[in-house]
Amino acid sequence: MVAPPPRHPRFPLSDGVRGIAAIGVVVVHSWLFAGSFGSGAGLTDRMVVRLDSMVAIFFLLSAFLLYRPMIAYRAGGPAAPRVRDFARRRFLRIYPAYWVALTCLTIVFGLTGVFSDKWWVFYSLTEYLHPVTDTAACEGQGFRCGLLQSWTLTVELTFYAILPIYAALTAWLARGRTVRSWLRVELVLIALLALASLALDLSSLREKSWFTYTFAAHFDWLGMGLALAVLSAVYGRQEPTLPRPLRVAASNPGMCWAGALGLYFVTVIAFKPIPFTVADFTDLEFLAIHLLQCGIAILLVIPVVFGNPNVGVPRRILANRPLLWLGLISYGFYLWQVTIGIDLGFGGANEGFATVLIGTVVIAIPLAAASYYLIERPLMRLKYRSFKEVLRSSRRSRM
Repeated sequence: MVAPPPRHPRFPLSDGVRGIAAIGVVVVHSWLFAGSFGSGAGLTDRMVVRLDSMVAIFFLLSAFLLYRPMIAYRAGGPAAPRVRDFARRRFLRIYPAYWVALTCLTIVFGLTGVFSDKWWVFYSLTEYLHPVTDTAACEGQGFRCGLLQSWTLTVELTFYAILPIYAALTAWLARGRTVRSWLRVELVLIALLALASLALDLSSLREKSWFTYTFAAHFDWLGMGLALAVLSAVYGRQEPTLPRPLRVAASNPGMCWAGALGLYFVTVIAFKPIPFTVADFTDLEFLAIHLLQCGIAILLVIPVVFGNPNVGVPRRILANRPLLWLGLISYGFYLWQVTIGIDLGFGGANEGFATVLIGTVVIAIPLAAASYYLIERPLMRLKYRSFKEVLRSSRRSRM
């Protein structure tokens, strides 16, 4: 299911990171949907709301895991996957489970707009690029207009579309260069693109949905994932030639996580407890929280990418089986939990935080598991093989 392309290395603890991020997301969502958000500037309110930094982790990890197989061959690694295989895998990974969740949640919870004449906007995952919240399709119910959280999928889809093009461009830049020369050129390119993204974020484009909900507005987070992919492809894991800062960080995962925790508490103290997606931050505040959340994500992921997966307390935490399993089903959990939490909270039952959190987990986890075992995993058998090949293989196994 989550295996990389053939002969490429797997990063097993990445599922544990996804599991932690999934826990953080459901906690902050439950807090918001229970109406606790804005209840005051107490420490609890600040700490829970600032768990919105988990979004940066998902973006960074996605960029790393998708880009590394595309460039490993430049440093003597396995061949890159074909673009059509990449596109097929991304389609099978994202759309079928999303379509099922969107349809079922609309039928059961009465999401607005999905079965209107704007249905194609929701099923194509372009709702946030063609806003319909203020039209008759949604009757002003923005929090029940399709899947509220799907904006991150829209960002991911635009990134999937541009990534093979970006890989072709950087392959052209790497042609005729030594590995170290190509490494330096690409890291500079990523840094420039990340700075351009942040500069555009501080312009009037930040008010435009067609920009805000694409990779272009989040290239600092995605770009750091690309940078880690480049460094990983060149240096591998715990190589003697690994640059000293990375070698020290990989060998001291506890130090990395302590640094991530420190940056998290800076965001808790320095910013008002309003999710970054809706906060009216000044340009300086917006820039600062974006960079701090990027730092949190990098420090959490570095031990997973470069370190020994069997050493250190953070790695023992990430290797916890329930956490790994939660990371494995995290996509289905992401799809189901928001609408359920809204209905338990201010969207219907008006329950408190504990009830919303427990209720969401109890209901959404089985649905996420069903999504994984009945939809996602069976379909991902087609990621590198045609449907005919899978059927032929199934017939042979029954003979």
